[in-house]
Amino acid sequence: MRMRRYNNILPAFVIVVLLCLGLAIPANAADFRYSMGLRGEMATVTGGDEAKFPLRSAYGISLGYAMSERWDIGLSLTWYDLYDDSLATSSFSFRNNNSHTERQFRATRLGVNVKRYLLPMGGFFNLSVGAGGGLLIWRTLDASVDTVLKVTGSHNETVDYASTEVIVSGLIGAEFALSHRLALNLDIHTDYLTGAGTEFSDQINSKRDRWLLGSSLTLTLSFGSTNFQRGWPSQRAWSVVNPEPARKSEAMVDSDGDGVADSDDNCNNTPGGVLVDRKGCPLDSDRDGIFDGLDDCEGTDPRAQGTLDVFGCPADSDFDGIPDYLDNCPHNKIGAIVDSRGCPLDSDADGIPDGLDDCPETLYVVDVDPNGCIDLTVFSKPMVMNIDYAPGSFEVDLANLDRLRELARVLNFVPDIKLEINGYTDNIGTTRVNQALSEKRARRVRDYLVAMDVAAARIRVVGRGESNFVASNQTEAGRAKNRRIEIIFYK
Repeated sequence: MRMRRYNNILPAFVIVVLLCLGLAIPANAADFRYSMGLRGEMATVTGGDEAKFPLRSAYGISLGYAMSERWDIGLSLTWYDLYDDSLATSSFSFRNNNSHTERQFRATRLGVNVKRYLLPMGGFFNLSVGAGGGLLIWRTLDASVDTVLKVTGSHNETVDYASTEVIVSGLIGAEFALSHRLALNLDIHTDYLTGAGTEFSDQINSKRDRWLLGSSLTLTLSFGSTNFQRGWPSQRAWSVVNPEPARKSEAMVDSDGDGVADSDDNCNNTPGGVLVDRKGCPLDSDRDGIFDGLDDCEGTDPRAQGTLDVFGCPADSDFDGIPDYLDNCPHNKIGAIVDSRGCPLDSDADGIPDGLDDCPETLYVVDVDPNGCIDLTVFSKPMVMNIDYAPGSFEVDLANLDRLRELARVLNFVPDIKLEINGYTDNIGTTRVNQALSEKRARRVRDYLVAMDVAAARIRVVGRGESNFVASNQTEAGRAKNRRIEIIFYK
């Protein structure tokens, strides 16, 4: 109880310290390169069919670094403790009553994002957009006993319902300046849980929540003076303290703040931050339609025309490191390893790209599951071989020998699978003769598999004789179906 009381007091104490620092330290003309903040958040996880988690409060801390006039990079650490509600109709409801709780979602989010401000710097209010990613370290607990739930893993094993998972994020935000150093940031972020780092079965992945949504309020303190200054040139000019008021003539008026007087400016409405020529008109050195000064990728290859983003940089739709204008496969799944043309590599030719393939050395021409590993469902039912035996013979025909070779390839790749070979006959002949013949036929199949490097210790041979008929013995076609080998697989 005492520790919980300290956890409630600590955020309030940090807020008071930030306010005191922001209001007590005198302002100056320089901007600040660094910032730190304390954040509160309302959050939920959604997108799945397992449970509904109403909005709950979360808290965290953040650090920021100003890379340039409009670009910031931020690091945040947030703690979540969400409870489901069996009576909730939506994940976007508010409920603090835990009486209907069955599950608890406990997570720590470590995020990195790059943010761009949309309005001129230096004002009371600004808007921003950003993107990023990070790690979400989470686990789902049984709320009644506070233990981690167990689920089925990707290889049908039992695993903890927990993971350290890669996320990708997007955010929009608004900033309100409280003083020269203090600001209040309202952000809405959307995190997608990519699945990278998890090892759950397809059934679990299809039902679990994949979106973490949050709306946060952060009190931010800026510090550390820097040589660059944010804001429009006109705003910075007002901050310069001159010993005498400057005498302005008509020739000195520069209404668009581009450094060229209106009397010499042929382009009086140039946007802020754009580099201009001596006549005051915007420069576009790489002719990509994005003016120099606002172009984050000057010198763009002319071949990239038509595939640029709003910042003048070549787009990479599938985030594979190959820009779209050079990418022959621009719609790859995120995480796939690609070649120099941007197309996925698949070293074992199983249809699952390297980077997404959990078993990158699978045998050729073998069915695999969505994770690129051998599809073990082939062993879930018996393998029936209707062998074209000559009367009284136990030799395997050529067509079924090919099937045995393919079976041996797979069995040698999954050594924990064992098998029982059952031999059957029709009812022609005596029961005693047919019993011995069925055993010989089953042993002959075993001998072929052993010759193909399948360990004899993994194989059990059973002669079933005249039993378990699958067709009528009154016809030749029916008797042919009854003369068979059935291989049962088990662990």
